Amino acid sequence: MGENGSLGRIICFGVCGLVVAVAFIGIVLIAVSLKKLASEEIGVKYDTLKKKLYDTTDREGLHLGPPGYNFIIFPSVYKSITFDDLQCYNKDGIKITLDVTYQYKVRSANLKKIILDFRNQTGYIKVLEYAGRSALHEACSFFKTSQFQAERAIFQEKVREQIIKRYKELEADVTDLQVSNIARPSEYESAIRSKERAREDIQVANSERPRLLTEAQTKKREAETQAKIIVDKAESDARILANKAQTEAQAIIAQYEKEAESYKKIVDAMGLNFTIDGFISYLGVRVIADAKNSVYIGLDSPAKTVYP
Repeated sequence: MGENGSLGRIICFGVCGLVVAVAFIGIVLIAVSLKKLASEEIGVKYDTLKKKLYDTTDREGLHLGPPGYNFIIFPSVYKSITFDDLQCYNKDGIKITLDVTYQYKVRSANLKKIILDFRNQTGYIKVLEYAGRSALHEACSFFKTSQFQAERAIFQEKVREQIIKRYKELEADVTDLQVSNIARPSEYESAIRSKERAREDIQVANSERPRLLTEAQTKKREAETQAKIIVDKAESDARILANKAQTEAQAIIAQYEKEAESYKKIVDAMGLNFTIDGFISYLGVRVIADAKNSVYIGLDSPAKTVYP
């Protein structure tokens, strides 16, 4: 009895130990076979022992898999990519500096393909950044320098189009793209400011032109009026001088006509009947009589000393 009892206890302890070991191993296996994905994560199971990548994409929650497996995890929500001070060359060969931000999200249905192509999230993000940078350079090359400000919305849409095209090949969606800054070279900006100042000066000159034209026309009319006044006065003075000269000429002519009549009576046979010599002597006497100063003159004796 004693030996049988001892053997029974040994067997009982052995069975209990085995059950405990099996339970412990089961708990350990369950523990290493359960993985959790957070609410903003998706992943694909990878069996590290068999080196096998599963086909399905799992979402948040607890997931059971083969012992020791891992999740290759990607975000299930949109994430941001930002390019600050990215430099590209435009259609004119001018260097343009851009600040661009956009949101991307991996396509969960194609997560296995993404993992096979890019291994993990780190490698995938690097490729997305390279593709985004390349898309920005390509979009930049379509626009001339002047278009970046005049057609900013069109440029932003071109950037969106190029990035969506590149990311479609990489199994990612793009949204909320913003081009927050477009900086042209300082030399170009200085030239633009000079051009704008010149344009403003032209506008000011054009706005001043009617006033200046009115002033010029007013001055012209004033000058024309003043010239007319001067011409009218000159013509009036000329008429006065002409009338005066004509009057004086007529008076002189009348005077000479009277003198001629007097001289005619002197030499006329019906008058004093002067000879030529006598008439000359008479004129000499008159000249000497009218002279205000002493006059000395030599004349021949007249033919007669007494004139009737």
